[in-house]
Amino acid sequence: MKTRILVKEGEYRLAKAGVMDAKIDAEELYCYAADCDKVFLFLRKEEEADKDVEEKFLKLIERRAQRVPLQHITGEQEFMGFKFRVSPDVLIPRQDTETLVTEAAQTVRQEFEKGMEKLRKASIFRKFKGLDGYEVLDLCCGSGAIAISLSKMLESVSVSATDISLPALKLAAENAVLNRVGVEFYQGDMFDAIMEGRQVTTEGPRAKARGTKVKQFDMIVSNPPYIKSSTIPMLQEEVKGHEPMEALDGGKDGLDFYRKIVKEAHRWLKPGGWLLMEIGYDQGEDLRKMIKDSGFYSPATVIKDLPGKDRVVKCQKL
Repeated sequence: MKTRILVKEGEYRLAKAGVMDAKIDAEELYCYAADCDKVFLFLRKEEEADKDVEEKFLKLIERRAQRVPLQHITGEQEFMGFKFRVSPDVLIPRQDTETLVTEAAQTVRQEFEKGMEKLRKASIFRKFKGLDGYEVLDLCCGSGAIAISLSKMLESVSVSATDISLPALKLAAENAVLNRVGVEFYQGDMFDAIMEGRQVTTEGPRAKARGTKVKQFDMIVSNPPYIKSSTIPMLQEEVKGHEPMEALDGGKDGLDFYRKIVKEAHRWLKPGGWLLMEIGYDQGEDLRKMIKDSGFYSPATVIKDLPGKDRVVKCQKL
């Protein structure tokens, strides 16, 4: 069978099964089966497909037709231009979240510019001491996509990350090694993970000495679970049937995790430290009010994603 016809057959089977973007997924699965890129596929589309590749491709198509996410089949997802391993233990990194990473990185760079300006005007002793290290904490880190991307983009920044799931953290640690960055991962419930000091590496958890004093950060970022419990049954089968529920369910109104973050984050932020959180498209006003009512932060700014939907809320510790 010609390669073009084989891929078309795969597309037909996926479309029949209700898979969105059936053409794109069929092409991706062929490239994965044949270990080639899209250019190779285009140049060789009129040639006969290798029998082994054909057999492997059709088996992959069958899995995708059962609504197994493409990323779970290939085992990877690109995010911010970097490759990440994914599994059913973590939420698949999405383009929406790139808005959070981009805004966080831009904010850090602006802080560095302000710091350099202060340093130029500082005393000789202060100049000798140099700028203090900038520290970022990523809550509910999952695959580590946010923490690792920030570490790649901001080489002088120290990044820590937490999650309650040990399998997720072990995968995140693997992704840090894959992307050649040094992120510290801690297991526990939100901020408790930092306090308890249960660090996770690719080999698993290990104790790391922590003092009783709360460690403070220059920035906290988070993409917490924010889907309303009642809307989860209406999600695509790829999401509700294959991604971890604990990474999706934000409670009755979708705001459970935000309440805890807003209530506690100020204790973990240095004076003037930044808090940035990804939000659902309809949660901007709720978060703006929650942050204002807390009395701990500046008025929140809501940043829109590329399609123009509310995606990130940003504020600063007073």
